[in-house]
Amino acid sequence: MMRFAIDTILFLLILAELSFNYLPKDIHEILGVATVILGLVHVSINGRRFITLFKKMSPKNFFSIEVDFALMLSLLVILITGLCMSNYLFPNLVSNVLQRNMTLHNLHTSAPYATTILIGMHIGLHCREIMQKLLKLLGAEKIFKRWKLFFQAIVTTLATLGVLGLYLNNFIDRILMKHIFATAATDLPLVMFSFLLFCSIIFFALITFLIVERFFKE
Repeated sequence: MMRFAIDTILFLLILAELSFNYLPKDIHEILGVATVILGLVHVSINGRRFITLFKKMSPKNFFSIEVDFALMLSLLVILITGLCMSNYLFPNLVSNVLQRNMTLHNLHTSAPYATTILIGMHIGLHCREIMQKLLKLLGAEKIFKRWKLFFQAIVTTLATLGVLGLYLNNFIDRILMKHIFATAATDLPLVMFSFLLFCSIIFFALITFLIVERFFKE
């Protein structure tokens, strides 16, 4: 239960950080530190499980390792560039020249969108486990079995809205570090923007789940 609670809070913090356009910069930095701390807790809790992936190097485990490494690298880029750009919590950590470096700014802006893909893939790899824990927590195992097609339709609908969110937010252009200060998505209210962002993560999770089930099922 504690592990699931930590993972849920971490996911919500990541959603908040990915909605950085709506946050005051000082709040963004504070939440960033909280995200890093919980992220380290998440890694420490699941470290043993990650190591076991190397003991049986199946195609699925290899794919999982690659996704996890890419996710950690992406988060590390966000952390390092964020520390360099900090104006509130760590204002004197680096020189003014480095703090104003546009390459670092572009990396800090684009890396979260790559991270969105990787978070979705990470969730997709553990989809069954997450669903079992969630259903058990809600006491909804029997309801899910009875209404399985209905819940699958909901997930498909959310994933479809996620594609819309990617389009509205010029997702590919942002990853390519093109200079985009506002999109149709950022013109939406915070709740709607975060919801579409959540749906985008669901989209990548669903695609990853289907790939694993089709090609890596053991």
